[in-house]
Amino acid sequence: MIIDRDSRPVDTVYYTSAYILNLVSKKSYQVEKLYEELKRNCNSELDYTIFILALDFLFLLEKVDFSLEGDLICLSNS
Repeated sequence: MIIDRDSRPVDTVYYTSAYILNLVSKKSYQVEKLYEELKRNCNSELDYTIFILALDFLFLLEKVDFSLEGDLICLSNS
């Protein structure tokens, strides 16, 4: 389930996905750097599993992909 009503919003896959999409729509990131950025600015207690599930969710929606250099990029600004 993407939305968990028993969790804080910042601890959900849905919220984390939105934050990731916001960041990668502005510039590309290496996955490790993106995780550090999220922990620093969004949720200092972000679980790596939630982070990976959020990335998977965005890949399934075809919102993000990897560049030839290996950076995570946004495929759509909408």
